[in-house]
Amino acid sequence: METTQVLGLVTGLMFGFALHRAGFSRCGLVMRGLAFRDFTMLKVMLTAIAVGMVGAAALATFAPEYAHLKVKSLYVWGVLIGGLIFGVGMAVAGYCPGTALIGLGGRTRDGLLAVLGGLLGAFAFILAYPALEPVLMKPLDLGKLTLHETLHLPYLPTALVMAAALGGVVFWLNRLERRARA
Repeated sequence: METTQVLGLVTGLMFGFALHRAGFSRCGLVMRGLAFRDFTMLKVMLTAIAVGMVGAAALATFAPEYAHLKVKSLYVWGVLIGGLIFGVGMAVAGYCPGTALIGLGGRTRDGLLAVLGGLLGAFAFILAYPALEPVLMKPLDLGKLTLHETLHLPYLPTALVMAAALGGVVFWLNRLERRARA
C-alpha cells in the first residue's frame, strides 16, 4: 500500500472515530438536520468542506506532487436528479453515506440497512448508466469547471475566501441555534 493510501486510511479512521464520539452514528441527528431543528450535521459538513478546500489548494500550490485533484465534468441534469435521489435517500435512511458507515461501525441496524441501500443504489446506477448517459449527462455537460479557473483567480486565495464564507455560515447557524434555545 502506498504512503498516500495509508495516510488516507488513517485520516478516515480518525475522522470516523471523532464523528462516532460526537454522536453521528445515530440517525436522529440527520433527521433533525433535515427538519431544520439541529444544524450540527450541516456545520460539520461545511467545516469539513472548508478545511478540505484549503488543504487541497495549499497542497496544489506548495506541494503539487502530493495533490492529485481529479475534477469531474459538471453534468447539470445528472447532478440535479442525482442530488434529489440522494437527498430522498438520506431522508428515508436518516443517514448520509459517512454517517451510515459510522453507524455500521457502531453496530446499529439502521447503519447496516443504510449502507446496504447505498450499495444497492450504486449497483442500480451502474446498470442504468448506459441508458441514463445520453439523457442526463450529455445534454448539459459544462465540462471540468472549477471556481478559481472560472473567475480567473489564484487557487489558494479563492479557497481561503470560500472557506471564510463557509465559516461565516457556520457562525450564523450557531447564532440561530442560540436564539432558538433562548
